[in-house]
Amino acid sequence: MLTEDEIEKYLKAGEIVHHALNMALDIVEEGKSLLDIAEKLENDIINRGGKLAFPANISINHIAAHYSPSVNDDKVIPRESIVKVDLGAHVDGYIADAAITISFNPEYEKLLTASRYALRNAERVIHPGKNLGIIGEVIEKTILKFGFKPIANLNGHKIERFSLHAGKSVPNTSVFTFKKIGSHEVYAIEPFATDGEGYVIEGESGHIYQIITMRRIKGYKDLDRFLKDIWREYRSLPFSERWIYKKYGEEGLNKLNNLREYKRTYLYHLLMDEAGGMVSQFEDTVIVTEKEVLITTNVLELYR
Repeated sequence: MLTEDEIEKYLKAGEIVHHALNMALDIVEEGKSLLDIAEKLENDIINRGGKLAFPANISINHIAAHYSPSVNDDKVIPRESIVKVDLGAHVDGYIADAAITISFNPEYEKLLTASRYALRNAERVIHPGKNLGIIGEVIEKTILKFGFKPIANLNGHKIERFSLHAGKSVPNTSVFTFKKIGSHEVYAIEPFATDGEGYVIEGESGHIYQIITMRRIKGYKDLDRFLKDIWREYRSLPFSERWIYKKYGEEGLNKLNNLREYKRTYLYHLLMDEAGGMVSQFEDTVIVTEKEVLITTNVLELYR
């Protein structure tokens, strides 16, 4: 059961992410540097008293998730694109995870509306004891009604302290499951809509890493120390190669690559619609108690 103090920390993290996403609506523009945008958003989270739960994700057009700018990234926001901004913050390990999509092409406004309404409708039916498959059914029906497809192999997820993906998944399609929403649980609900296949495949590196095991590397004390340093800073949360470079320089990037070769870290790859279709996403973090559902990030309020 969550204590009042824990709930307050979740709510604080949610406020921080909400503020950063509101900032994204102002600073994400055609021709703007992805690296500059990501660093401004990450700095906003830090300046407001949060820590980064994962690197700022800026995923464009057919890319659904997991692109964060690299060191010296020269990419810019393309003309007439749609841009998904997914941000995460934590306060003492209590995480908020939320996303919005910004369109620079009126042709795709309906696609954005589909995922936004799917999030709204999902939030309306969440309560303790609700079967997670029903949440997926609501999301799928909403998106199909707009003439698009939900992405079947991307899901929302249960959140726990220092853990973004804590076991249970929230499907974006109607699936059979015995799993239900429990009281005093926290979830990220994130409908993805596409005019493509409705299934994502992996692409190139997204420049995001995560520690997957702290097992010692025999004969490499320096690498072991490096792994422990990273763990102290990020625990099991995803982190950017940019952050490693800023602290450790080129040597740090080499060690990071060595850790991946020894299977101590995981490198995230881009997730893209299989048919190259455009993808929209909206996401909130919610706390479910026996009395109420608290939406910590309130992204839909940004569109009122």
